[in-house]
Amino acid sequence: MATHATATAGILSQTSVAAQTTALSRITAIDALRGVALALMALTHAAFFIGVGMQAESYGGQAVYLQSPPYWLSGLLTTLASPIFFCLAGVSLALLEQSRVRKGASSWAVSRFILARAGVIMALDLTICAWLWLGKMPYIHVLTAMGLGMIVLSALRLLPARVILAVAVGTLLVHQGIIEALRPQLEAGAPQSLAQALFLTYSYETQPPVGFPLLGWGPVMWLGFVLGRNLSRPALRQPRTWLGIGAGLLALWLALRLIGGYGDLGSYRADDPLPQFLVMSKAPPSLSYLAFKLGIAALIFAALIAFPKGIETGLLRVLTLIGQTSLFFYVMHIVVYHVLARAFFTIDAPALPGIVYGYALWALGMLALIPLCGVYRALRKRYPESVLRYL
Repeated sequence: MATHATATAGILSQTSVAAQTTALSRITAIDALRGVALALMALTHAAFFIGVGMQAESYGGQAVYLQSPPYWLSGLLTTLASPIFFCLAGVSLALLEQSRVRKGASSWAVSRFILARAGVIMALDLTICAWLWLGKMPYIHVLTAMGLGMIVLSALRLLPARVILAVAVGTLLVHQGIIEALRPQLEAGAPQSLAQALFLTYSYETQPPVGFPLLGWGPVMWLGFVLGRNLSRPALRQPRTWLGIGAGLLALWLALRLIGGYGDLGSYRADDPLPQFLVMSKAPPSLSYLAFKLGIAALIFAALIAFPKGIETGLLRVLTLIGQTSLFFYVMHIVVYHVLARAFFTIDAPALPGIVYGYALWALGMLALIPLCGVYRALRKRYPESVLRYL
């Protein structure tokens, strides 16, 4: 009997270790996917700071001029960043909720932490980041929109996951319907109120300027939160599940493009060049844009789950590093590329295509950012209860 009990305990122990290893690998894959988004974002911003455009998305329904394929193909990749950010922000908050509840934190303590973190990232966005982007403050950009979404989520999280899912999907559909109603006004470039820009559309003419509307991007975070609450399900540990999710989202994208979109101000017309079929409205975000970007993200996530060693001990572990220090990377990449761009304009550079310099500046900045992220991660581990836990 003792031998049997010992063997049973050993099996249970091995099962527990295996479950913990699987969970750790899944979280590492999430960090690595976030790292992919951050690296792509850094590329488009490095190019932007030296005046090199990689536009492959529509703003306010305005016509988009696509440069040569290297530029717009790069743009298709770099615009994966924002949907991944918002979705994984929700996933991370769900994992944080689970971790703190296991440690005995009250529901109010969890919501209070989310509110504090929202305040920190909004303060950074409206001050340091705004100054480096525009040379003035404030500027309602991605972190502020994310903070507002977190504030709403601090209350939504008290509801069952299925209710949060319904709220997120419903908000997305209603938002797209409102954008359809506003289409003539937006395509004509009519002036907007700050409230309309902040909640529904976007505008660089309002005071302060608004880049990311809450009701367009917040639901992506809330969907990510629902996903995070269910991420322990065995099916979601399988690469084939994410291949299926990716294929489903891309099928939805294709259907929306073929019917002319729903809330997509960048809808495709029969006389448009074929590459324009891949150009959708990012501001305000359309369902087709989100489905396309998140569909590709799901396929990338499937690959990350399938080959965990590459992101844990292989060359791609730098993606995990920057994904684990995402907010620090975000703020520092603006500083680093701002400095590098100023240095670039002081030299007499040879006449080469702009995209060459965009990629070169990006690579140079990453060489500086990766070790900085390593130092920051070590500091955060050393002082886990400091203010760094909010970053």
